[in-house]
Order: sequence, then structure tokens, then C-alpha cells
Amino acid sequence: MHKGSSLDYLVLPSTLLRSFLFLCSLVLVVVLVTKTVISTQRNDFEHDANMAIYHIQEQILTNDVALAGFSSLFATLDPNDLQETRDFTQYMRAAYPHIYMFEAMFRVDVSQKLQHEEDMRALGYPDYKITPYGTEKKPINQPDQALTDVRAHYPIVFIDPFFASLEGLMGFDMMSVSNMRETLLASIASGTPVASKPFNLREGGRGYALIKVQTLPDTKAIMEQRHNQDYQPPLMFSRAVKSYSGDVATLLIIQVDTIVASVADIIPSANVQLIYTPEDELVAEFSTPKTTVLPTINMEHLSLQADLDDLGQPFKVMLTQPAGLYTQHIELMTLLVLLMCIAYGFYYRSLLSKYRLQLQRDAGLLELSQQHTKLEVMVAKRTAELQRQSDENTNLAQQLIRVQEDQIHHLARELHDEFGQTLTAIKINAHILEQAQTTELVGTYAQDITSQADALYATMRDMIQRLRPEALDEFGLKAAVEQCMIAFHLDEQNIDLALTIDDSVNDLEEIYSIASYRIVQELVNNAVKHAQLSWLKVHLTITDQHMHITVEDNGVGFDPIEKKLGFGLSGVDERARSLGGVVDINTAIGKGVRVCVSIPL
Repeated sequence: MHKGSSLDYLVLPSTLLRSFLFLCSLVLVVVLVTKTVISTQRNDFEHDANMAIYHIQEQILTNDVALAGFSSLFATLDPNDLQETRDFTQYMRAAYPHIYMFEAMFRVDVSQKLQHEEDMRALGYPDYKITPYGTEKKPINQPDQALTDVRAHYPIVFIDPFFASLEGLMGFDMMSVSNMRETLLASIASGTPVASKPFNLREGGRGYALIKVQTLPDTKAIMEQRHNQDYQPPLMFSRAVKSYSGDVATLLIIQVDTIVASVADIIPSANVQLIYTPEDELVAEFSTPKTTVLPTINMEHLSLQADLDDLGQPFKVMLTQPAGLYTQHIELMTLLVLLMCIAYGFYYRSLLSKYRLQLQRDAGLLELSQQHTKLEVMVAKRTAELQRQSDENTNLAQQLIRVQEDQIHHLARELHDEFGQTLTAIKINAHILEQAQTTELVGTYAQDITSQADALYATMRDMIQRLRPEALDEFGLKAAVEQCMIAFHLDEQNIDLALTIDDSVNDLEEIYSIASYRIVQELVNNAVKHAQLSWLKVHLTITDQHMHITVEDNGVGFDPIEKKLGFGLSGVDERARSLGGVVDINTAIGKGVRVCVSIPL
């Protein structure tokens, strides 16, 4: 009895320890399986979401290219033969279902309104009349007083697709629609395509208009060339030249619902939202919760967002998807736990048998058992230490991979943004060139392709310049910064620049020169992109063995508590801290931004 009680006293703690370790093992298995499942779902979501965002970006780029091609064709063809233009618009609508409609408008001064209406009726539209949009047309002999107070009209003169039900839209004045009027005026002021605010489409869904206004050749010069039989007049010149006022507006109506729904095959289980950024308005949303099996247990809410503010189309896309354990995962973990419990039951049974036999052994065997236990503890500690070192190595490897992926992603985004538009435009023009039937059109589109190739070359040189500015090596930091300011084209954006640079900055070591240049470049790019500013101050000085960089604007500012180092300032902070410097940000909503960087030399 005494021996049995003593052995039980030794066995009981060991049994409890093994039971505790077994429970910890069960928990560890559940945690590892859960983390593996969530990590796999997160990686799959990020991959699919990035593919979906790229697909949406391609469609937005296509909008700009399609509008450019439509504008070029419409401005160079005779109105009596618009079939080539209609062939192009029909082809683009068939190839890109998100393009809902093509329209064209002709600027008509108030004094030329009656002449223009007569010209259009002569072209085959007997009921044509300039009318405010959304109202019923009055008989031709009844004047419309609602349009007498405007300087110029932009009536619709071309529609595709054109149905009998749409014939009544011919002649409706887009200047009478507030949304379209704002967009027209913005395009006239900028000389670039501008997107309207989203609106409801007649057949349902949401859409927006992408408008481009261009000025055609002088009317007087065209009138003088009309007697030349070889001359091919542009839009509305053969019969409507009398009412020509110089501007033609082309319009593309985009179905945002179709754009969002087009990514269903790419990322079918996510919720996709397209947001109009100027007013933070949800324009379109696509979700498939009924056709997608949701997780049995939700563990995390995955999300990815990207800005699409390109080519005059200010949108951002947001994708969300739940992540968690599905039924098969729960069944797998249940099976693993059951198997581990069965194994531990057999092990515990054999352990009890072993301890019963130990009752018959002497004290020496008991001591040996204790030494064996100590050895197991040492092995467990060594195993844990090796596992810790392995985890550290894994974390370092993952961090290195993330850094490399970030660099590759940044370079890929640069190549897509800088080269995608021009290459797509060259492709479209080449396609149009293949179908051209006249020498004049071949020459025109050949010139377009040449100019686009020159622009692509210039963009490549600009990208190389941004990667490593030549002026920094040849002329020093001061000249490099001055050249960088010129590259931002601040005067074209009506931004006043006050630039002050000490000559002594040219004596800095290369590491400080490069860091200072990149900091100025990032701060100015951030201000121009986000601040909505009218003046900008940039100062580079050296005092007290410190490099001082100050960039100040009068833009919209931001809440420093909420945004912290957002708005593109994290890269500046990292560069400064790598050289022992500090970054001071002074800003408030509506008060502009002042960023001061101090780097010890």
C-alpha cells in the first residue's frame, strides 16, 4: 500500500501534464487549420480582386480610346455619308457591352439657330428643331422662347444606336440639361474628356456621360475651299456649313452596372461597389450572395479598394468578401480531433499498464524514469527553440517577398498607367487605318499613330527620368529639383510656385541628394494630386548641419489625427527616418498642409 501510494503521487502530476499538453495540441491543431484556411482565402481574394480591378481599369481606358476614335471619325467625315462612323460605333458597342450609346452635338450660336434647323431638315430630318431636353417639340412654325437667353446651343445631331423611338431626341439641346451643361463647360475649359455625374438610364440601371469638345477648322477657310471639287469637308460642312460655329461635342454614355457585373466570372463570390469619388456616391453594386455558399463561421471581412481617377472618369472600386470556416473545414477539424482523442486514449491506456508494471520495479528504475522525463523536457525546449528560430526565418523571408512584390506591383502599375492608354490608342487607330478607304484618312491616322508613338517615347524618357534624373548627376540637386518642378506643369494647372533653393545643396553627398530629391518629388506629387491647391511653396536650405525641406500649400488639408501618415506621406517619413531625420506635419481640414523635413548631415 505504501509503494502504490508513493507511485501514484509521482504519476498523477505526469498524467495531468500530458492531459494538459494534449488539450493544448488540440487547440493548436484548430488554430493552425483555421489560420491556413483564412490565409488561403485571403490570398485568393487579393489575386482575384486585383484581376477584377485591372479589368475595370481596362474598360475605363477603353472609354477614352473609343471616344477619341469616335471624335476623330465624326470630325472628318461628310454628313451625307456617316456610315463609316456608324460602323465604328456599332463595332465598339458590340466589342464593349458597357458602352451604351454614342451621341454627337454641334455648337450652334443663337444667331445661327434657324439656319442650322433648315440645314438639318435638308439633311433628312424634316421635324428637326432645337428644343430643351425633356420637353415635347412644338410645331416648326412656333418659336421656343425658353432658348432665347443662351449664347450657344449644343443640339444632338447624331445617335447610335438609332431607333425610330429615338428620332425625337435629334435636336434636343444638351445645354438645357444642368448636369450635361456643367460637363460640356468643363470639357471646353480643360480641352480633355470629362465625365458627368452619374444618372439613371431610361431602360434602367445607372450610367454616366463622357464628353469631349473639340474645335474644328475655321469656317471662313472652309467656305473658300468649297469650290474645289477635290476638297472633302468635315462634319456638317457640305450642307450645314452656314450654321457652323466651330465646336463639335462627342458623347459616350457608359453603363456602370455592366462594368461592375463584367467581373462576376473573375471574382464571383465578392461584393463589388463602384463609387463616384467627387460626391462619394455609390453608383453601382454587384453581389452574388444567393449563388455563393457563405462560410458557416465568419472569421474575417476581406476588402480591397482602388482609385480609378483616370482619363476624366473619377471613380473608385471597392471589393469585399467574407472569410471563414466552411462545413468541410469544420468536419475536417472534427475528424482530426476525434483521431487525436482515440490515439491519446490508447496511449493513456498503455501508460496505465506501464505504471502498473512499475509498481514491481525498484527505486533505481524510478530514478531512471525521472531522468528520462528530464531529458524529454530538454528535448521539448530545444525543439521549441528550433521552432522559434524557424518562425523568425520564415517571417524574414515573407517580409522580403512582400518588399519584392511591392516593387514589382509599383513598376507594373507605372507601366500600365503610362503605356496602356497610348498602346490601346495605337491599336484602335491601326484598326481604323486598316479599314480606311481614302488616302486622306490613311495619312491622318498614320500621323496619329506617329504622334502617339512619339508620345509613348516621351513617356518612356519621363519614366526613366523619374527613376534616376539625369540632372541630379550632371548639374546637382538644385537643377534636378527645378527640372522636377517643370515636369509637374504647375502653370498649366493654374498653380503659383514659390521655389527657393540654396546653392550649397549641390555639395551634398549622393545619399542625401537622392533622398532630398525623392522627398521633394513625393511631397509635390502628393500636393498636386490631393490638395486642390492654388499656390505651392518649396524651400531647400542647409543650416546647422541639417538639410531642411519645406513644402507648403493652401489646399483642402486633412485631419492629422485620423489620417496620420496617409495621403502619400509614409514614404517621405521612411526616407527621412532612414537618414536619422524627422518629419513635422502641420495641417487641418481646409487649412492647407505644411510639411517640414529635417535631415542631419
